[in-house]
Amino acid sequence: MIVGESQEVREQVSRWIEDGQNHYLGAVSRVLQDYDRLQGAVESAERENEQLRGLVYENEKLRNRLEGSEHESEQFREEVKQLRAGTERHLREREEIADALTRVMNEAITRLRTQAA
Repeated sequence: MIVGESQEVREQVSRWIEDGQNHYLGAVSRVLQDYDRLQGAVESAERENEQLRGLVYENEKLRNRLEGSEHESEQFREEVKQLRAGTERHLREREEIADALTRVMNEAITRLRTQAA
């Protein structure tokens, strides 16, 4: 009876070992599949990260250009403001000269009329 039980125990232990090996191989296979899948995801994330770095670099360049353009635009606005002020000053001077010339001409005409009369 002990021999029969011993044989059953051996068979059961053999099945457990075989089942354990199958479970172990299945687990190792799943781990390797997960590793391959995760490795692909890491590579994809690294490529995307590199693309994002490029976009960040381009964004910084554009931001710097924009800031430069805004500064240049402000300088142009100031220059236009100064030019308009100069134009207004020249127009006032022109009107003053025209008024002065009109007065001189009116006085000259008045003198000529009084001399002719």
